[in-house]
Amino acid sequence: MATGISISSTSNLSSGQKILVAGAKEAFEPSAPNPDLIANERIPQGHKQWDVLTFARLTNAQALTEGVDLASSEQLVANSLSITPAEHGIIGTISRRLIRRQGDSNIVRTLGTLLANSLRRRMDLDVIALYDGLSKSVVGAGNALDITSYRGAVAYLLTDNSSSYGPAPMPLVSALHIEQISDIMLDISDPGTAAGNRPAGFGDDLLQRWWKGRDRLYGVQIFHAGNISRDSGDDAKGAIFNQSFAHLVMANNADVTTENDNSLRAEEHGIFQEWGEGERADVHGIEVYSDAATTLT
Repeated sequence: MATGISISSTSNLSSGQKILVAGAKEAFEPSAPNPDLIANERIPQGHKQWDVLTFARLTNAQALTEGVDLASSEQLVANSLSITPAEHGIIGTISRRLIRRQGDSNIVRTLGTLLANSLRRRMDLDVIALYDGLSKSVVGAGNALDITSYRGAVAYLLTDNSSSYGPAPMPLVSALHIEQISDIMLDISDPGTAAGNRPAGFGDDLLQRWWKGRDRLYGVQIFHAGNISRDSGDDAKGAIFNQSFAHLVMANNADVTTENDNSLRAEEHGIFQEWGEGERADVHGIEVYSDAATTLT
C-alpha cells in the first residue's frame, strides 16, 4: 500500500519557502546495503511467482564388488522456496504555488530523491527482518560482540552442518549495527587484550581505515547496516551470511509517476516497485544478537 507525504498546506508552504531561500536540502539517509547482500532475482514479465528448488546431496556412493548387483538407489530430494512479490510505493504532493515560488525544478528533484530513499529504506528493512528468522544465533542480549564470537560464527558457517545445503560458500559478509561494529573494534584494539585477540597482520593502520569499509576480518567484509534498530533493551540483531541464505525477488524496476491534481492545485509524484524476499538456506547465515547501547550519554 502506498503512503503519502504532502507539503501543500499554507503552513508547510511557508516553511518550505524559508528553506528554499537557503537552498533545498534533503535529510541524509542511513546506509542501506542489505538488499545488495543477498541473492537478487527477477521475475520475467507475465509471471507472478518465483520458485527455486535446492537439491540435497546424494550420499550413498559405495564400494562395489565385481559380479554383485548394485541393488540400492537413493531418492532425489528437493527443498522448494516460492516468493510472490508485493507492491510497495509512496506518493508525495507539491503545491504548484511552491513550485512557482521556487522558480525552478529543484524542489521536484529533491522530492524525487526523498521518495526513492524511502522506497529503498523499506526494501532494506524487509531484508533486515530476515535476520531475526535465522535459527543459529551468537553472543546474546546484553553482551558485547567480540572477536571470539565473530570468529566462531565464521567457522560454523564454513563447517558442513547440513546434508541439504552443505557449508556456506565464500564470500561471507556481515551486516551489523554500528555499535556492534564499534564493540568488535574495541575488542581488537583494547591494549589489555589486543595481543590475544587481534588477528595476525591486523595492524593499527587497518584499524584506522576500518570505518571506510576497505578491510575484511577473517575474510568477511563488514557492512554498516544503518537501518538495523535497537530493541527496548538496547540490543540489535545483525547477521553473518553468504548471499545464498536468502533471495530478493523483483518484478519490475521502480515506476515513477506524476499526476496533476487540479482541485488541489498541486502535483502528485509517486514511485512504486514490486518485490518479495525469503530465506532459502538457514544454515548459510547466523544471527548476531548483541548489545548495541551507545557509549555516549
